[in-house]
Amino acid sequence: MAGLTSSGIGSGLDVAGLVAKLIDAERTPTLARLAGKEAVLQAQLSGFGQLRGGLDQVKSALDGLNSSTLLTAHKAVSGDDTRFTASAEPSAAPGTYAVEVSSLAKAQKLASGAFTGADAVVGTGTLTLALDGKTASITVDDSNKTLAGIRDAINAARDADGKPLGVTATLVTSTGATEPAGTYLVLTSSKTGAANTIGLTQTGGDGGLAAIQYETGGLANGLTETEPPGDAVVKVDGFTFAAPTNAITGALGGVTLNLKATTTGPVTLTVSPDTGSVRGRMQALVDAYNGLHKVVREQGGYNAATRKGGVLIGEPALRNLESQLRRHLVNPLPGVSGTFTSGADIGLSLDATGKLTLDGVKFDAALAGDRTALADLLQGDDALVGRLTGVVDGYLATTGGMIKARTDGIDRRLRDIDEQRQTLDLRLASLEKRYLNQFNALDGLLAQLSSTGSFLAQQLDALPGATSSDK
Repeated sequence: MAGLTSSGIGSGLDVAGLVAKLIDAERTPTLARLAGKEAVLQAQLSGFGQLRGGLDQVKSALDGLNSSTLLTAHKAVSGDDTRFTASAEPSAAPGTYAVEVSSLAKAQKLASGAFTGADAVVGTGTLTLALDGKTASITVDDSNKTLAGIRDAINAARDADGKPLGVTATLVTSTGATEPAGTYLVLTSSKTGAANTIGLTQTGGDGGLAAIQYETGGLANGLTETEPPGDAVVKVDGFTFAAPTNAITGALGGVTLNLKATTTGPVTLTVSPDTGSVRGRMQALVDAYNGLHKVVREQGGYNAATRKGGVLIGEPALRNLESQLRRHLVNPLPGVSGTFTSGADIGLSLDATGKLTLDGVKFDAALAGDRTALADLLQGDDALVGRLTGVVDGYLATTGGMIKARTDGIDRRLRDIDEQRQTLDLRLASLEKRYLNQFNALDGLLAQLSSTGSFLAQQLDALPGATSSDK
C-alpha cells in the first residue's frame, strides 16, 4: 500500500491500517455480491452444458435409426464359425443354405537350391520380378550380388507406381535331412489364387542369377515351387464356386463368406432379417431420451426433499423441449398413414414419471409384421425420426440455436462481472489514495496543534504569578 506505513506522527493513529480497513469495508461486500452472481452464472453454464450433452446423445441415437438400410438389413449366421463366417447385405434373400468348403485360397512359395551361406555370391545382372500384372526391375551388381544382398533388393523392389509388388524374400538355413544342408532363398507371394504366380527372370550380367530365376512352366527354372497357388473352392447347395481369396462374394447373392478351414460335410448357413440391430437402436433412443429427461429434471426442476431448485429452474425452453419431444414420440404424426401412425403403435410410451419405455414384444411384432409401414413411421422428414431430429437440431444449432443463445448471454454477463471487478479495483485505488492524503493531512494538522499547545503551555508557565505560591 502506498503512503504511510507507521503510526501518525501527530495523532499516534495507524494511518495505513485504518485506510486498509476502510478500503476492505468497501471492497468485501461488492466482491461477495459479484462472486455470488458469478457462481450462479457458472452453474447455469454447466447446466446448459449437461443439457447439450443429453441432446447430443439423443441426436446420435436418432442418426442410428435414420440409416437407409436399417430396416432392410439381414444377418448371416454360420452353423460352424470355425469353418467360415458370413455377412449379408440388404439384397440377400432370407433362407437356409448348405455350404461346403472344399479348399482354401493359397499363396505361392518358391525356394532356391542350397547355398553355402547368406554371404554366398550368386551373380550379377538384372532381375525382373513379376506378380499380378505388375513388374519391378532389380539391378544386381558387385554391391548386392550375395544371397543376402539379393534378398534385400527383392524386398525393396517397387513397381512403376512406387508400390511393393507383394513378394517377400527370406533366407532359411537347413542343417540337412531330406534336403541338402545350406541356406535357401525363399519367395512368398502375398496374393492368393491360382492365377497369382511369381515370375523372376534374369538378363545380362555373369549369368549367375539363372540359379534363382523362375517362370511358370519354364524349363530352366532355378527356383522350385514348394507351395502352389490355389483358389478357394466352396459349394453352396451343391453348386461349385471358385475365387482367388478366402473372402467369397458372388457364390450366394448378397452374402460374403469368410473361409477359415475346409469342411468334412455341409455346414448350415442361415440368412434372416437383422431384427436385433433395429431393436437395439430403438432402445438406444429410449435410453438417450431418459438420460435427457433426467438432466431436464435435475437442472430445471424442484427437489422437494432438499427444497432446492435446479440451476435452470424457470427456464421455459426446458419445458418446451420435453413437451415437443413427448408430443412427437407418442402422439399420431400428421402425414403418416398406414399400419403405424404413432410411436405408441410400435411400443413407445411415457410412464407417470415422464420416462420413456419400449414394449419389446409390441416392437418386435411390428418389426416382424409390416416393415414398410414401420419405415414410413420412423424414417423421412415428416416421420418420427425426422421430427425429433428437427427439435433437437433447433436446440443444438450453433447459429440461432437456443442453447447457443442462452450460453452466449451468460458469457456476456460473466464478462460484465469481470469488468465490474476491474472498475472496482480502479475506484478503490483512487479512494485509497484520497484517504491517505486526507489522513496524512489530518495527522500533520494534529502535529501542528500539539506543537502550538506545548508552546502556549510554556508561555503561560513563564508569566509572573503563574508559579505556585508554595514554591
